[in-house]
Amino acid sequence: MAEDVSGGVFEPFWKDFPLSDIHLATTPDVLHQLYQGVFKHIISWCQRIMKPAELDRRIRALPLGHGLRRFKNGISALSQISGKERKNMAKILLGCLVGAISKEGISAVHALLDFVYLAQYPTHDTITLGYLEDALASFHKHKSYFINTGVREHLHIPKFHALQHYVESIKLLGTTDNYNTEAFERFHIDFTKRGWRASNQRNEFPQMIRWLSRKEKVAAFHAYLESKEATRNTPLGPQRNAPKYLAKYPDQPNKSLAAIQTTHHAPSFSDRLKEFLNQLLPNPTTNRTAVNFTLPFQGLDVYFNFRFSPESLQEDQEEQDIVKAIPSFSKPGGESYRFDTVVVLNRDTAEATGLEGE
Repeated sequence: MAEDVSGGVFEPFWKDFPLSDIHLATTPDVLHQLYQGVFKHIISWCQRIMKPAELDRRIRALPLGHGLRRFKNGISALSQISGKERKNMAKILLGCLVGAISKEGISAVHALLDFVYLAQYPTHDTITLGYLEDALASFHKHKSYFINTGVREHLHIPKFHALQHYVESIKLLGTTDNYNTEAFERFHIDFTKRGWRASNQRNEFPQMIRWLSRKEKVAAFHAYLESKEATRNTPLGPQRNAPKYLAKYPDQPNKSLAAIQTTHHAPSFSDRLKEFLNQLLPNPTTNRTAVNFTLPFQGLDVYFNFRFSPESLQEDQEEQDIVKAIPSFSKPGGESYRFDTVVVLNRDTAEATGLEGE
C-alpha cells in the first residue's frame, strides 16, 4: 500500500455507466458465506456456550440415521473442515443443542438453519422467498442471545450482513445455484487433482495439459455419438442414476416369500413383485390379472443393505452412502434392526413435483 499498488480503485471502469450498479456484482455464495461463514460462526459460538467436550459428547450419542454422518470422535478435533463436513454438521447440530442452551438460543440457531436450507431451493416463488425473509426476521428477533451470553460483543459481521441481500439477488439473478462457487470448486478435481495424479509428478504441467486435451476429445466424441443415437431414440451410455452395489453373498439366501413378508413387514410383497415382473413382459397384462399369476420360484436372496455413490461436488474422493433394511432378530448378537427411509424418483416428472400426498 505504501507504493500505492493495492490502495484501492481510483478510476473504476464503471464510473461512466449510468445504468450500472457495481454492488450487484457481488452475489450470494452458499458455500463460503453460509456454510464456511455463518454456520462456522454458529458452531464456534455453541462450543463456547456449552463447552466443546459437551457438544462432542452429544454428537457421539446421536443414533444412526440414513443420510447422517456419524462423527464418532466429535467435531472439536477436526481441522481444515470441508464444505461437505459443514453440511453434515448442519444436519445434526440443532438436535444436539436441545436442553443445553435456552429456548431463545435454539430459536436463533433454528432460524439460521432454516435460512441456509431455504436459500438453496432450486426454484423460488413469492411464497418461498417469504419463508426466507421470515427466517431472517426470526434470527434478528433472537440474535441478542449470543450477545447476552457473552460469546459476542456485537454481530457486525460482513457475512451476516450479506444475508439481507439474498432475496433481492434471487429476484434479480435467479436461484443461488446459478452463482454458487461450490459448482466451480468441482473443477479443482477434474482439471487439477486428477490431471496431476495422471502425471508422473515430474514436469507435470505439460502432462496435465495433454491429459485434459485427451479427456476433452473423448468427451466431444461421446457427445457426438449421443447426438446420433438420440435421432434414433435409443439411449446410449450409462444413465444418470447413481450406481448401486450389493455384497458378494446375500445375508439370507433363498429366503421364502412368506418369511420375507413377515420379517420385513411387507404383506403385499408378492403382489407388488408380480406387478413389477409383469411390466417386464413383452405383452404385459393388467396388474389385477398379474397378481393372480403363480410365481415360478418360492424364494429370493435377501440383502440387508446396498451401497450407492452419489455425485460429489467438492470432494476429490468418491462419495459413499448406504441404505439398510435389517429385520429384527436377523443377526443374533449383531446390529439391531433398522429400516432406512428411501425416496425413489420413479419418473422424470417427480423431480419437479417433489413429494405429494400424506
